Parts: sequence; C-alpha cells; structure tokens
Amino acid sequence: MKVIGIDTGGTFTDLALFDTTEGSITIAKVPSTPDDPAIAVEQIINEISSANGGERARVIHGTTVATNSLLEEKGARLAIVTTKGFRDLLEIGRTRRASPGLFDTKFVKARPLVPRIRRFEIDERILSDGTVLRPLSAAATSTLIESLKEAAPDVVVICLVNAYRNPVHEQALAEMLGRHLNRAKLVISSSIVSEFREFERLSSSVINGFVLSKMEGYLNRLQGFVQKRNGSFYVMGSNGGIMTAQTAAQQPFRTILSGPAGGVNGAILMCARAGVKNFITCDMGGTSTDVSLIRDLSPSTVTESMIAGMPLKTQQLDINTVGAGGGSIAWVDIDGALRVGPRSAGSDPGPVCYGRGGDEITVTDADFLLGRLGEASLLDGRMRVDRSRTEAALQRLAKAADYEDGNRLAEGVLRLVVARMVSAIREISIERGHDPREFILLPLGGAGPLHAAHIAEELGLNSVLVPLYPGNLSAFGLTGANLRYDYAQTLVANYDQQAHDEGARILDSHEEEARKQLAQDGFADEKVRIERAIDLRYRGQAFELTILFEGTTAEAVSERFEALYGQRYGFSRAGNQIEVVAVRLTASGLVPPPDWRFDPSEEAAPPRQRAVYSDGEWSDCAVYRREALDAATALEGPIVVEEYGSTTFVPQGWSLRVDAFGNLRLAR
Repeated sequence: MKVIGIDTGGTFTDLALFDTTEGSITIAKVPSTPDDPAIAVEQIINEISSANGGERARVIHGTTVATNSLLEEKGARLAIVTTKGFRDLLEIGRTRRASPGLFDTKFVKARPLVPRIRRFEIDERILSDGTVLRPLSAAATSTLIESLKEAAPDVVVICLVNAYRNPVHEQALAEMLGRHLNRAKLVISSSIVSEFREFERLSSSVINGFVLSKMEGYLNRLQGFVQKRNGSFYVMGSNGGIMTAQTAAQQPFRTILSGPAGGVNGAILMCARAGVKNFITCDMGGTSTDVSLIRDLSPSTVTESMIAGMPLKTQQLDINTVGAGGGSIAWVDIDGALRVGPRSAGSDPGPVCYGRGGDEITVTDADFLLGRLGEASLLDGRMRVDRSRTEAALQRLAKAADYEDGNRLAEGVLRLVVARMVSAIREISIERGHDPREFILLPLGGAGPLHAAHIAEELGLNSVLVPLYPGNLSAFGLTGANLRYDYAQTLVANYDQQAHDEGARILDSHEEEARKQLAQDGFADEKVRIERAIDLRYRGQAFELTILFEGTTAEAVSERFEALYGQRYGFSRAGNQIEVVAVRLTASGLVPPPDWRFDPSEEAAPPRQRAVYSDGEWSDCAVYRREALDAATALEGPIVVEEYGSTTFVPQGWSLRVDAFGNLRLAR
C-alpha cells in the first residue's frame, strides 16, 4: 500500500508518498492553482503515480478550499430559518466588537453572510429542558415554504432555539422543506453543533452552509479522480484526525484548519521518533505562518475559534495563524514606516524573483537578494529566478522608504517578518502560562528553516530541530493521521459527584456509539483510542477550560481544573463553586504510523561558497546539500543547507549537527 498526503498551500501544492513496504518517503511540489485547486492536486497525483507504477494508494488531502471560500466571501446563496424573535441573531451576536475592532475608532463590522431579507422566522418554541412550549403549525410552515421558494437560496440553514436539547422541530422542518425545495440543500444546526449557545451554533451552521456547495463539488471531483486509480480518499480535519470524503463534503466547516493540522501531525511524528516531547511548531509557507505548542507530544486543542470575524464551534487544534509568509509583501505605510504583510503575492504572480509578473518585494525576494536563497535553491533549480528584476523592485521600495542602503532594507524586511512570527508564538506560549524556553523550536514549510534561528534568538530558545522534508512536512503528517470522531453534549450544573457521574454516563453512551462506528470503518477494538474530557468553569464566568475526564471522583478532576486555571491565568479561585458546561469524547481509529529509514541519498561533496548578508555585512558562507549530510555531520555557522522544498540558514553563533534520524539540530 502506498499512502499519499497532499497539502494545498497558497503558493505550492505539496505531496508526500510513504511506501509501507520499503519504508521510503518520496516528496514532490507543484505550484498551486488558486482558481481551481483541484488542477494542481490532479497534476501532482498523476506525476507521482507515473513515477511509482500507478499502484493502489490511500490518499489523504489537506485543503484550504473551505477557508478561502469563506475569506473571499465566494460561497452559496444562503437563507436562514430561525425561531420567531431571533431573526437578527447573526448580526447581534454577543454584542462584542471582534478584535482588533475593540480599540479601532474606524472599525466597521463585516456584513453578515446572509442578508436580513433572506432570514426567516417561524413561530415555534422549545424550552431549555427540551420540552415543547409552542409546536410547529401547518399554516406557519406553509407560509415559510412559499417565502423560501421566492428567495431561491442554494442552501437553507435551519437553526431553532434550544434545538441542541431537542431537535424534533428542526428535523420536522427539514423533512417538509426537503419535499418542497428540491434544489436547495439543507443544513440542520443540531447536526452541526450539539451544544448550547445559539449564536455560536448559528454562526457555525452558516459557515458550513456557505462553503457546502463548493466543497461538495471539489471533494466529489477528487474522490472520483482517486477512485478511477483504484485508490481511497480521505480529508484532514481541523481536529488533527482524518475523515471520509463524504463526511467532509457534508460538514466542510470541520476542515477550516485542514492544512495546518497536517503540519502539527507531521511534527509530532518526527519528534516522537527523535525523542523530543515539548516543542513549538512554526509552519511558514508562502502566504501565512501557523504556530502551535505541543507538550508531551500532545497538541493543545480548542472548542471554538474565530474565522472571518465569526465564531466557529468545533473541536480543533490550537493553531495561531499570522499573515507572514514567504510571499508577504513589503510596503511603506502612509507615515513612512516599513511594513510586511499581511498582503501576499501568493503563487500568482508570486515573489518578484519567480519572474511571473510580480513587482513588489516579498520576504522570499529579500532572502534571495541577501544570498540566503541561491540562484538554484528553489526546487533544486527547477524554478529559475530573475535577479535583475528583483534588484529593480528593491530599489523602488528603497525609494518609497527614502532609504539608501538596499541590503539593510532587505534585512529589515526579514527582521519585521520574524517579529510577527515571534509575536504569534508568544500568544500561544507566554500568554497561556508556558515558558517558551522550555521548548524546542520546530520550523517547517518552505520558509520556516530560513528564519528559525533568528526566531529562536528573539524568544530566548537555544535549540532548533529542522525535521526531514520540512517543506513537505504538512503533506507527510497526513500519511500518519488517525481516523477520528468527536462527540460533545451540553451538561450545565454545579460540578459535584452527582454531575460527575451523569457526565460519565453520557460519555459511556457516546463511547458505545463511537466503537460501533469505528468497527464499521474496519478498526478492531484494540486499534481504538478513547479520550474523555469535560468543560469546567467557576460559577458566574462565561469561559471554560477543557480538562481530561479521568478518575472516578469529582474532587480529583476539580484539582486538575484549578491547577490548569492557575497556570493559564496566574491565580485560582480555590473554594469557589465549579460548574460543568459540557462533556466531550474523542474516538480515534489508530493508523500504523510511518516507519521510515534515514539514508543520505547523495555522496558527500565539498560545500559551495556563496556571499551571504547578515547583521549588516557580507561574508563567505559554505552551502551544503542536505541530501549529502550523514549522521556524523557537525558544522559551525554561518552556513546554508539546501534541499528540495526548503533551505536552512545557520547564522554566526549557531552550530549544526545531524542526528540519527536525519533531523538537523541547531544549537546556540
């Protein structure tokens, strides 16, 4: 069996193929095709299939289609059906300004994805305990159907108050609308989010409905393409596990962090093999950088995030994204200050040095002009660069910035992008009670290893681990991802032993359901992992923490909650009443992790020399091929290590050694 991971990024579409028989890894890259991402995916599958004899394969895909559709507001024509009196919930929300609008006097709230004219009410009501106060009436339903026919939506989102406790009205409406609205797809909120808080449930359902048609068509196309080649097709979820293409097509809101989740999983696979338990990932691609903190080889997770200014309620990895990538454009603000990002050159036209029509200096261009990227660095020289065009673009930026020294200006571009990534890492470490100095930095993505040492210096870290295939690690991480199902149920009560026992009963029921589902998917009971959790908060608070639900007593779980609360906020409220909000269960079908061999693929050769600009001066720098470095290699900076898909820069004051697993270990 071949296992293929394919990750679509803003600049490149990456592939990693793991051969389970030979224990070998093959990687490939092609430029992404933003107008139709499936083109690049099909192209790279064709290329790798031709090279490997077209054997049967399991294909796992990390996709940005849903995310891009949402950010670009290119989705379905939606209508909402909600309980009478809740028509404006989507706009009212929690009556809070979304950051950074809180202190912005010119803040303008984004328009809702569904205009008011296509938001409809129906007179019904279910109470918070699930009992029916006002049943659906035939007359109200008939009027609603006629209104929806006139609105002609592509997707109808049904979100009724307290449907998470009793979905009977949502289900009845869906059945009736399905009979009369043959063209429109239906999204039932209680099937999307089975938890309380109406606004978050509505917002998540709207997000799902908005990207539904585009993702369904995209995934159906790729699934057909893979099946014609006798393969099976899966999609990476935001929670770090994979799902079937059918599930992803029906619930695409679960794929918003699909690509970055693959990077985190790849980092865990590499570090588990290298004996590293605590690390911070820094996934720097062409458009953005994703950072995540992993302790004891377990990634942090969250149950809610913000996307395009809207809350998304689903289990997902805790990944902080910042608009700083290799394609981030350098520009001069109205006050004359130099800025970098968040606008990106993407893959079309891309950085100036790509020679595809770009005319604004990007981070990649700065790395190239300062010698950190060479003439033949990109994709082993398959991607030629245009030096004269890039130098002319730098001069234009220098003129706009009123700065004479182009080299110092280019280095300033790199320092600014490093500062943005450092800020993102501080948010997921220091601001959450973690000392980053206790972690190793693990850079990945095409541009991550280029800037890793400088990021580590800013954070006070002394160690960097550059894994094998950093430019394709997100794709590689897909090959070892487990099939995963998440379950959640609201349970609001004072947390005592009675509530603890009720939570255990609910989770027992979910576990039974999960094991049956995974058995149908082909996983024997010993290949199933169950994880239980509970959401707790102090009574009167609006935010909760998710705690592992282990042990038989409420007292033991409460102690863990107070310890985590103290770590996160710097104090605890010992003695205050603790309240349970929800219980959660994660069921994973365990896939055998990739077991690969490390063998240098090239013979050792003397390094080339190249002038590199760093810390305000040019110096000769040795340039090595990573594929020729064996486990006995130990080098002192400044050096450059080039490989297919990525480049590592080791500055003065840093050393490098290659460990037994092929990782580059940088030490300050």
